[in-house]
This record gives sequence, structure tokens and C-alpha cells, in this order.
Amino acid sequence: ERRDKEEDPGTSDPPYQPPLGSTRALPSRRNGEPVGGLVGGGGGSGRRRASMAPREPFGMFYVAVDPSSKYEKLMGIITMGPYFLMCAMVVLSARCRELATLSWLAGQLLNEVSNYVFKRLLKQPRPPGAPRVGMHESGMPSNHAQFMGFFVAFAVLVIVYRLRGYHPLEKALALAGTVTLGLLVCHSRLLFGFHTFEQVAVGFVIGVASGCLWYALCRVAVFPHAKSLVGSPLARLLQLRDASHVDNVIAFERAAYTGGGKSS
Repeated sequence: ERRDKEEDPGTSDPPYQPPLGSTRALPSRRNGEPVGGLVGGGGGSGRRRASMAPREPFGMFYVAVDPSSKYEKLMGIITMGPYFLMCAMVVLSARCRELATLSWLAGQLLNEVSNYVFKRLLKQPRPPGAPRVGMHESGMPSNHAQFMGFFVAFAVLVIVYRLRGYHPLEKALALAGTVTLGLLVCHSRLLFGFHTFEQVAVGFVIGVASGCLWYALCRVAVFPHAKSLVGSPLARLLQLRDASHVDNVIAFERAAYTGGGKSS
């Protein structure tokens, strides 16, 4: 008899019915969530469906590490080096408006465009087991390695030929740090299985060659004409400057900010 009462639909409570003339919508729910028409009006259904679309990690910043390995965690940060450097260059260019820095940034961006073209021409797949989340299937040449190759080459040439008034130890440390960072980024791409050794090596070589070529072009077409370039109406509007005549920019700016070292 008890079972009959449980199975008899007539014994259950009747569904809620709003009073006649009421404009309240029924509190209908589906899987614990309001039905689309109850969320944000008529357009809520589309927004709800969009919010429930499949999600995946953003490929540009994707890297999976062993949570128990401090070394892999460190390398996971280092492998993001190109993004940190690009952000730093953009900020430095906007802050200083230095012609040499802007030329460096322009070359770095052109280097990225060339990598985009190379990958779609060569179409060499990444190694088996490489992360596929948001990554382009082509792995030749390595984008990170090419970026670092260009950065290392241009930075080394700037340190050797354009930095004056710095202690030799400071320049040696800057050179060592730049080269070390470039090699560590390349190593990280191998460690996490994003590329083969050939893809990393080719990318780094292309980057180094592009960096040297771009510096040579700047040394012929930009640096000798810096004064006339920064004196143009557009350069004055953008407040571009050239500090090639300053031996030590850091010491020069510090003296300007502190009044030549004298307390005010």
C-alpha cells in the first residue's frame, strides 16, 4: 500500500501555478541552473550557452610542469622569457622614446613576422607528444628560439659597440646574462617537448642572423642619421630622442634627476 502511494502521481503535490493575471515567470530550473529565459531577459539563453562553451588553456602561455620539481617550475618561468622581454621593450620604448630602442623593437617584430612565414612554408610537425593546446602544428623553426636568437645578437652588438662609460665588468655581466638567458629559453623548449633539437637550433640560428643583419642595417641607415631623424616634425610630435652622444645613460639620467648629485 505504501509503495502504491509513492508511485501514484495523484498523491504528489500539484505544481505551482501563479495567480491569474500575475506576470511572474515560473521558477523553472534545469540541472540546478535557471532556464535561459530567466537569465538576463530574452538574450540570456545565448549568453548562458556561450559561458558553458568548452574551455582550454591559452596556448601562448601554456606550459605543463611537474608540480614536485622546483627545477621545472623555474624553467616554466624562463620559457616565458620572450613575452617578458617584449613587454619590457614596449614599456621602455614608450617611456624613453629612444630611437635605438624603437629600432630594436621594430626589428624584433619583423623577426616574429618572418617566423610566422617560415612555419607556414616549412610545415614541419612538432615532435610526438608535444602539447597541442592552442599551438600551431608546425614547429620549424621554434618561435621562442628565433626570438631569443635575434634578441641575443642585437643585445650583444649594442653592448659591445654602443655602450660607453660602463665598467668592463658591467658589460661582461650583461653579455653573460643575455647569452645565458637565450640558451636557457632554448633548453626549456626541449625540456617541455615543444620542439625537436633541430627546430630549436634552426630557430636560434635564424634569429642570430636576423639580429646581426638588422643591426648592420640600423648602423648604416638609422644611427648615422639619428639627429636629422629625431628633428623631423613627426619625431618632434612623438617626442623621439637620440642619446647616442651620452656615454652612460643611467648615470646621466640619475644626475639629471638628482641635480648633479647635489641635494636640493
